[in-house]
Amino acid sequence: QAILIPKGICLGLAGPIMSLSPSLYDVQGRWTHSSGGEIDIQPDATGKAVVITHPTVGKQTMDTSKFLTAGGLDYFGFKGKLDGDKITWNNGVVWNKLR
Repeated sequence: QAILIPKGICLGLAGPIMSLSPSLYDVQGRWTHSSGGEIDIQPDATGKAVVITHPTVGKQTMDTSKFLTAGGLDYFGFKGKLDGDKITWNNGVVWNKLR
C-alpha cells in the first residue's frame, strides 16, 4: 500500500519536516503586481534557471537556486514569502497568482 505525503512535506529521520523552500512548480505562471502589471515566471530550457518577466525590470534569467532559497524567494535582494497564491515581498509589494 502506498503512503501519500502532502506537497511541501519532507520526511526526515525523526518524521515529517516542513520544506521552507518553494518549488519552481509553486511559483511558475503569471502573477499580478500590486502596483499594476503582470509578472511571468517560467523555467528556462535547461530547468536550472528561471526566466522572470517583470513590468518595470524587464526579462531576467537567474539560477533557480538563487531565486528559490531556503528562506523563501530572493529577487534583486528583495525577500519574498509564498503563501498559497500570494507572494509578499519585504518592500510591501504583493504578487497574486493569476488562475
